[in-house]
Amino acid sequence: MTKIELKRLTSGDREQFIPDNQEAFRYGALEEFGERDDHFEEPGEIISR
Repeated sequence: MTKIELKRLTSGDREQFIPDNQEAFRYGALEEFGERDDHFEEPGEIISR
């Protein structure tokens, strides 16, 4: 059995957490909704407004 431990982010962790979280959200949104159209709000963004 794997043990999972939750810890507070350090300031150094925060800088990597933000882009990792954004990438995970984009992946989940693409899997759930697909690419809706070819319009991108920001480079690499898959969900347009």
